[in-house]
Order: sequence, then C-alpha cells, then structure tokens
Amino acid sequence: MNFKSVSIGAVSAAALFIMGGVAQAEPAKPGMYVSFGGGMNWVDDSEDSGVTVEFKDGYTLQGAIGYDSGDFTDMGKFRVEGEISYTENDNDKISGGGLSFDVGGQVEQTAVMANAYWDFIPGGTLRPYVGFGIGMADVEVEASAGGFTASGSETEAAYRGMLGLTYHMNQNWALDVGYRYTVVAFDNDLENSSLLASLRYKF
Repeated sequence: MNFKSVSIGAVSAAALFIMGGVAQAEPAKPGMYVSFGGGMNWVDDSEDSGVTVEFKDGYTLQGAIGYDSGDFTDMGKFRVEGEISYTENDNDKISGGGLSFDVGGQVEQTAVMANAYWDFIPGGTLRPYVGFGIGMADVEVEASAGGFTASGSETEAAYRGMLGLTYHMNQNWALDVGYRYTVVAFDNDLENSSLLASLRYKF
C-alpha cells in the first residue's frame, strides 16, 4: 500500500491547522534530553528480476539521547540526537511469473541513526517540526516456504526524512507524534513508512 502520501498529507494538514493559533508558553530552554517511543511500520513491496515480495504491517521501537538548543531565533530551535531503533515486519507474499504464494519469515532492521530536527513556533505548546537522519542499519531477513527456510543479513547505509508535531506538557516533558520515511540501501532498498509516538524528557 502507498502509505507515505497519506501519512505526509495528514501530518502536514494538522501542522497547518494549528500554526495560526497555538497556545504560547515560555520559550524553550537548552538542555540534554532522552526519548523513547514506538509505533506502526509499513515496508513497501520489494521488486527484483520480476519477483515481488510483499510485507505485512509491523512495528518499530526507538530510544534516543540528544541536545535541544532552546529557542534562540524567531524561527524556533534545533535538536540533534543519536538514536537506536528496532523494526520488524513479517513477510506476506511472493509473486512472479503469474504465480503468487504465501511466505513465512520476517525482515528485522536494527538501526543506529544521527537525527537533526528543526522545531517551529518559538514558545508554542504545540510545535510542528521537520527532520533528517543518516546512519547504518543491520537488516536480517528470513523466508520460509514449502518446508524450506533461507536467511541472510547485511549492514547498510540508511537515511530518513521526518515531520510531526510536539506537545510540550511543560519545560521538561514533551509528547511527539510524527511520520518517518526511512530507506535502507539493502538490495533494491527497503523503504519504510512509520507512524511513531514518543515521550521526551529534557533535563
């Protein structure tokens, strides 16, 4: 399913809706933070030499430690962080040559990423953000059908784009809800679309 366009549109519409009248709090202060969260993950169909592999809906978990610059311009603030995440999606079907059959197994992705964000609306309680990340991902694949099982693993480069909304409960606690599009350079690329909710605590 083409989930990316739906997710991007939904998050963008929400951001535009709130930008006109966001409740204002005091400007954000700088500091280190930790975050953890999870959500749903969708992997786009993978095609190679006329064979297509489809995947079921999966999940993703993440944890990060980073630095928040605090509001220092009228445009907002930046955040930088190191993140580790784990994502898993079960295999669904393999099709090719006019044939299609179910396949067992799963694809697991463990990624270490460096992420950077820009948070808009200085002092806002609700703040839209955009972000970009680069890093490495270890991909483990297992497939089983007809009593046979095959597996393999590779460590490849990864990159992502992000956008979402942050609700600042106070100067320390914040709740993020966002969309991520992550690509791992594995064979013909693994393209992931994720909806993620995470809790962030700033020291």
